[in-house]
Amino acid sequence: MTIYRAMPYLLVAVPPVVMLLTILIAGCTMSRTAHDPMESARFYSDPNSRAGDELTKELDRRAAREDLRRLIEEVQR
Repeated sequence: MTIYRAMPYLLVAVPPVVMLLTILIAGCTMSRTAHDPMESARFYSDPNSRAGDELTKELDRRAAREDLRRLIEEVQR
């Protein structure tokens, strides 16, 4: 008996739920556009990857920043 009472509400609620799930699933599985800057995953171990160079530059920046911070602290003492 309860199913018969709930049926009209289910008929009203199911289409929006199905539509929302469809949009969510389609958004998660959508492929990237052609002009997206990230064309493929980059790995440090790839021979033609610039990711290793970027890592080296970032480490150099951090080392320079740490040296500068240390120099400033010495001057302030």
